[in-house]
Formats: sequence, C-alpha cells, structure tokens
Amino acid sequence: MNKIKAQLLEQLVECERALMRDDVRSDAARLSAMLDNDFIEVSVDGRRLDKENVLERLPRERSKGRKPIFHNQDFTGRMLSDDVAQISYNAALKRIKGGQWHFSMRMSIWRLNDDEQWRLVYHQGSPCEPFAIKGQER
Repeated sequence: MNKIKAQLLEQLVECERALMRDDVRSDAARLSAMLDNDFIEVSVDGRRLDKENVLERLPRERSKGRKPIFHNQDFTGRMLSDDVAQISYNAALKRIKGGQWHFSMRMSIWRLNDDEQWRLVYHQGSPCEPFAIKGQER
C-alpha cells in the first residue's frame, strides 16, 4: 500500500465533508454523482445500505426536520491501489431530537472511475468513545 498524496487526501476530505452538507444530502442527483453504483454502507447501528437506500433516505431527512449536525476531524488516508483510496476519521453527530453528540470512527473507500471521478464505494461508521471536538465546545 502506498502513501496517499496530500492533494488527493485534501480532495477526498472535501468530498467527505460535502456528503455532510445539507445542499448535497438533500439533492439525490448530487448524491448519486458522488456514490459509486457498487456503493455499500454499514451504518453505526449495523445496518447494510446500498446506493438506492441512501438516495431514498438522505434527501428526506431535511424535509422531515431531522437535519443533523456533523463534525469530523483527524483525517488520515492511504492508497489501497492506484485507483482506490481509504480515508479514516473521527466523526461526531448531533441529531436535533435529543441533542446529544454521538461519536464514531469512520472509514470510506473511494474509487477512481473510468470518467476520472472519485466515487464513494464503501462507508462504515463504528461507535467509539467520546473525543474532544476540535474548534468547538460540546
């Protein structure tokens, strides 16, 4: 496995953060463009989701008033092959209902497709111990 180039890591971090923004999460077309057709997610609660599930669920979150607050930090990355990159980071999520932070370690695998676009192929969140949120008080 090769070390990821700083420029690519920065690009993929921006992609990860875009997937947390309301304007992207509420737009099925934008989500679809970022997710690979083979996309699989294993959610924090252990559910297996595919691209179709995500495209159906995420745009409705905002319309139902369930707009969560996300924070992510401590990104690292590595190349699994010339066209596959793995990104890991810590994430904190606060749902409007309940108001408590939920902490997880996240891992994503991005693949460079034939059209020269990086698309998310795999994402998993695993619960972890609370951590200090950088630049923000909890």
